Amino acid sequence: MRRYLVPVLILVGLAIAAVVAFLIISNSQPASTTTYTVRRGSLNAVVRTTGKLEPSRASRLSFRTSDVIRKVYVKLGDVVAAGMLLMELDDSRLQRELTQAESQRDIARLNLSAAQERGRFQGQTAPTPTASPLPTPTPPLTPSGTPPAIPPVSDQYVPVKQLEQAEQAYNQARANLETAKLYAPFDGTVLTVDANEGDVIGTGAAVATFADLNSLQVRADVDEIDVANVAVGQLVQFTLDAFPGKSFEGRVASIAPNATQRQGSTVYSSVISFTRPANVPIRPGMAANLTIVSQTKTNILIIPNRALETIGARKYVNRVVDENRTEKIPVEVGLTSGDQTEIISGLSENDRISIPK
Repeated sequence: MRRYLVPVLILVGLAIAAVVAFLIISNSQPASTTTYTVRRGSLNAVVRTTGKLEPSRASRLSFRTSDVIRKVYVKLGDVVAAGMLLMELDDSRLQRELTQAESQRDIARLNLSAAQERGRFQGQTAPTPTASPLPTPTPPLTPSGTPPAIPPVSDQYVPVKQLEQAEQAYNQARANLETAKLYAPFDGTVLTVDANEGDVIGTGAAVATFADLNSLQVRADVDEIDVANVAVGQLVQFTLDAFPGKSFEGRVASIAPNATQRQGSTVYSSVISFTRPANVPIRPGMAANLTIVSQTKTNILIIPNRALETIGARKYVNRVVDENRTEKIPVEVGLTSGDQTEIISGLSENDRISIPK
């Protein structure tokens, strides 16, 4: 048993020695670094997010009454002018209601004419349509202790009121008839047609989507961590996945005051306005990658972010003392971007620092 134990111990010892030697050699090799000269320049602090193109003016169109769709005049992609008829319902029922209301109005007019004739024969004067049929409050007693006589209500009051009601019913029936027609609310493009001729449509049910594609915007979510650095009017640069290599420019138009939960994160919906380029066929729904320039500083000391080392709550850099030696010094940092940081104190212009390659 002992003769097998000795070789095993020798092999273990050799393995340990090899590991120790490897660690010593590895630690003795200097890290791959390069030298950077501290310089002055401009720096933009940015907030990066994603969003989608959408029309700045869009509408889900619906009827204000329910019935069967009789005619659809547009199709997907049609460009139409404001006021153009898009769809209409079967208005037979509404036409009957209008005819009935018109007949009731004519009857009310005849009744009023007859009452006026009787009034002229009896020497009465027709009341105005706003006259009240109720007697006025009892006036104070006369010195004799008896109230004065109250004039009788005109026989024409009821016909006048009936005509007023009939006129209102007629006007309402005419307005209801117009609800059977759907018009374009502004110049735009038909994005969807969600109903066909013969479909029964309920009140308020969406039957089409309509939008002005000449005026697009970007809707993006800004994380709660970054929203304090985003303000209306800030410059926004963005690219579209559909057009790689092209860059677009806009401005922050609005930031929602209330937060929204999106995939477990708290975000604030923001709108980016921009002028649509004439030579790029952009469309709603395209994905956008946005860079919001939240702050800009000029003529400041800047260094690459990878030169910074965090120890505790402080930042440090390795300043080059000579060709063979560096020293770790604390620095105070300011504005930072994706790859560069402002140095407020701790370094001077033309100082050299060591940074990883």
